[in-house]
Amino acid sequence: MKLSRVALVAFVGTFVGLMATFAPARQYRNSEGNTVSQGVVIEANDQAVSLTNPIGVMQMPFVRSGAGDPIIFSGITTTAKQFEISKPADATAYRFVNPCNVDVRIRKVGSMSESVTPTTGTRFMARSSEVLGTSEPRYVSLIAMAAPTGDCTVELQYGRGS
Repeated sequence: MKLSRVALVAFVGTFVGLMATFAPARQYRNSEGNTVSQGVVIEANDQAVSLTNPIGVMQMPFVRSGAGDPIIFSGITTTAKQFEISKPADATAYRFVNPCNVDVRIRKVGSMSESVTPTTGTRFMARSSEVLGTSEPRYVSLIAMAAPTGDCTVELQYGRGS
């Protein structure tokens, strides 16, 4: 009985190994037709199935919209301050520049009576700038996350790209 179990295990192992070697393997070809480890997966009928290497994200430079002048938000402190803004029709993104020595939060609000809090909105680190996608804000509220040691004036520039 022991011998037959060992023989059965050996047979199954050999059978599985043989099946793996006879299974149709996928070939990978690059655009020149050479077989490589990355490229296009080719099936038995020589038709391309899929790319094995993803296409990289294309970066578009940030291009200003409208007159090109930024919207300046001055006097940012630890008390929330609201501003009315208008977005150019062709703008899909905005660049927020925070030259202050403290982090600043900005949030789209529905009216001049609503405000951002230290736990809401988008936080921009001190002395940084970032480009983000935009919605259709009419009012925004800004707050400094700590008391600035000097004047805290940030700017928002509408545009397209990243």
